[in-house]
Order: sequence, then structure tokens, then C-alpha cells
Amino acid sequence: MLHHRQASTSVVQRGQSRRAAVAPMCTLRVNEPVPVQQRLLSAGIAAATSLVLLASFPLASSAARLELPNKEVDDATSPFVQELLKRSNENRERYQKERLQDYYRRNFKEYFEFEGSTAKVGKARGLSPETQQAIAKWLEENK
Repeated sequence: MLHHRQASTSVVQRGQSRRAAVAPMCTLRVNEPVPVQQRLLSAGIAAATSLVLLASFPLASSAARLELPNKEVDDATSPFVQELLKRSNENRERYQKERLQDYYRRNFKEYFEFEGSTAKVGKARGLSPETQQAIAKWLEENK
């Protein structure tokens, strides 16, 4: 019969005794005959191996789903693909404008904030009043 016990060691540190890390130990009864000990050990190893193998293989239902062959879809005849291509072409210009606007917002916002911060800065930089108004309007729209 297998018995588990905790093995511990005492460590003396700065005059104080304390327990060190505890590690589990597996022991066998001494009075049992060797064949029983071997049988128990073999049974434990067999059980652990079968559990590992069972856990590593997929279930039968999921394996059956994986056996379905993939069908290639012809882009020219597929209504789904044709609908996606149609929507993509319809929105191409809008998406391009959105990307460009996002680029301006990310890369020029700080510059425009500096240029349009005060009338003195704009005047010193040589900006016309119309340009300063356009910068102020852009900053208001892109907060």
C-alpha cells in the first residue's frame, strides 16, 4: 500500500529554527511483499498513461466534423463573394477619404493647434486670416 508523507528539513538561520521547503515523498510499507508493491506501481503507471493518452485524443464527435472535405468556392460564381466585391467597390472612395482624414487628424493636429493657437503666431508665420479661419474650423471639426 502506498503512503504519502511530507518530508521537511529544519534550517537554522540567525539562531532561529524554521522549516524549509516541504516536498511530498511516496513510501511503501516495508512488511508488504515485493510483488504487491510492483503490482501497485505498475497499476499506477498504467492508469496515469491511459489518462494522458485519453486526454490527448479528440472526442469522436469532433473528429467526425474534421473529416468533412473543404469545398473550393469559385469567386466568379459565388453570390456571397460577388456581394462583398460589389459593396467594396461602392464604398471605395468613402473608405479612401476616411483613411486620408484619419491620417491628417493623427499627423497634423498638433501642427494646426500650434499654427492656429493665436493670431500673433499666424501673423508671424505669414498666414492669411482666411487660412487661420480654415485652421480654426478644421480644429473644431477634428477635436
